[in-house]
Amino acid sequence: MLKLSILTTGLLLAAAGTPQAWGQSLPLGADTAAVSAFLPDLSTLRYDRTDTLRAVQHLFMRRSKAMRSWLEGGTALMATGAVKKTLAVTRSKKERREHEAHYHDLEQSANQDLLIGTLMAGYGAFRYARFGPERYQRVVAAYQEGQPLPPYLNRKLKTKYFRLLPMGSRKERAQAMGQ
Repeated sequence: MLKLSILTTGLLLAAAGTPQAWGQSLPLGADTAAVSAFLPDLSTLRYDRTDTLRAVQHLFMRRSKAMRSWLEGGTALMATGAVKKTLAVTRSKKERREHEAHYHDLEQSANQDLLIGTLMAGYGAFRYARFGPERYQRVVAAYQEGQPLPPYLNRKLKTKYFRLLPMGSRKERAQAMGQ
């Protein structure tokens, strides 16, 4: 068994040493000038300002949807917690004594819903401050005046936002695709 594993390891190492195993299509020491003639210059691969604005628009739209989800979910949980708390508090003392375990659980559940809902809504408000419509207008105006994008946006912009179609009607998108 040991001889078989040593033999297999030796064959794998020998196969890995060939240029084809590592994806090398040129022999070692070959001139790469011929290859670089086929590749585009890196400066032509950069996006222009309209592409960046469109990518920023997609980023803000995506983040604002997530922000609305956090706000709506948090508000719904807080409302549920408030209703539970109201139900538990408005019952008579006699009824609460008879079903003490139930109302104790209801109050704990209400407190948890209020706490988690408040945290979710707070996070949504934080996201609104970063990706809300007012911030979007300020960022776009500043970028159109020649200022750079804020660092947090540069970190968040991904290639997928640049690949998406422009916003607008179907007719506008069809025209953009036809050009």
